[in-house]
Amino acid sequence: MTKRKYDSDADISRKLDMLVVRSEKKAKQAVTQAAKIYEQTLIANTPVHKRQTHTTHAKDVTKISNFKAGETYPVKTVGFNSNQDNGWYIHFPDIGTEVRGTVGQPGQHFIRKTQIMSKPPIMAIYTKAVEDIFDV
Repeated sequence: MTKRKYDSDADISRKLDMLVVRSEKKAKQAVTQAAKIYEQTLIANTPVHKRQTHTTHAKDVTKISNFKAGETYPVKTVGFNSNQDNGWYIHFPDIGTEVRGTVGQPGQHFIRKTQIMSKPPIMAIYTKAVEDIFDV
């Protein structure tokens, strides 16, 4: 970055206003882009049973929320749509099951795998956004 010379307080105020507007816009763009990457990784990692017992598989009902209201920074969540006929049970394959020691399905831990796999590209998105924000 090069140092820039400002002529007056008005120039500084204008640049600060631009920084605030630009940072909000870039932050929302980065969060949206990161959510899409996470969703695609989640779809790729979600296990699919060869026998389909519902109308759709869990990977078919992923969902990205809208921006959460009332937060100090932009937030979106990515997960499964529990309003569909199969979204509610997705926690069973991820963590496994055990009912009084009789039913046991080992956890597949695909959500944690998705978090680990998504972290580097998402961090790159956020790093680029911060660099763009401060290049006023």
